[in-house]
Amino acid sequence: MPVQLSASTDFSLTTGDIRAFMRDQPEYNILLDDIEFADKDIERAMRLTVAKWNAIPPITNLTSPGQLNEWILLCGVCCILLKSEGLRQKRNQLTVQDGNIANVGLDEKEALYLKWSLVFCDEFERLAKQWKIEQNMESILGTGPGANNNLGSGYRYIGKYTT
Repeated sequence: MPVQLSASTDFSLTTGDIRAFMRDQPEYNILLDDIEFADKDIERAMRLTVAKWNAIPPITNLTSPGQLNEWILLCGVCCILLKSEGLRQKRNQLTVQDGNIANVGLDEKEALYLKWSLVFCDEFERLAKQWKIEQNMESILGTGPGANNNLGSGYRYIGKYTT
């Protein structure tokens, strides 16, 4: 049976959605027994993702995370949160040894956080650039938001059927 969504279903990405995607919940954080990222950290990452989006050419001036595609926003937020935690891990990294036992490290997961942040940063940047290129092309061809209607739809097909 297919899933039926109500007409009032809102698809805006929330801090809860981001936390659920990252599995940042006490039951999954057995060492912390708490969440890793506070809501204010996630909201800051959302704001910084919009700023990062705006800085990618062509320069835009979005003001709200709700204006971005949800997946692109999620990738950007994960990129920023993981990079930020990696910096904290690096700053607080400490290895201690007591007697003849193996070294015990505190906050030694910086490399892992960096690796995952790069995965999300790369996907965010790739998708953001593709999205902006597409929007820019559509606006020139007269098909997207802010379209220049001086170039009618006929120009899109020049050369399409010629050999």
